[in-house]
Amino acid sequence: MASAERIGISGPSWLRLLYYLVGTPRTPTELATMEKKHLSQVSRTLRTLRDSGLVEYTQTGSRQRYYRVTAEGYAMLMRSLR
Repeated sequence: MASAERIGISGPSWLRLLYYLVGTPRTPTELATMEKKHLSQVSRTLRTLRDSGLVEYTQTGSRQRYYRVTAEGYAMLMRSLR
């Protein structure tokens, strides 16, 4: 199992991103708006989460990438909320 320290993420924003992606795939732009953060900052965090296997992306018929939480990401979120 991955830990936040081991994968190089800190602060509460990565947890909120995982939370936002549970059950509803979202684009980086949607997540940036929800977090009130710059798109590049959210994209960097998503890349780290994706590289760690906590989120994955899927493409629809459009050019947009929609991210969703993986089973491992969901498990980490639940452990973090205890």
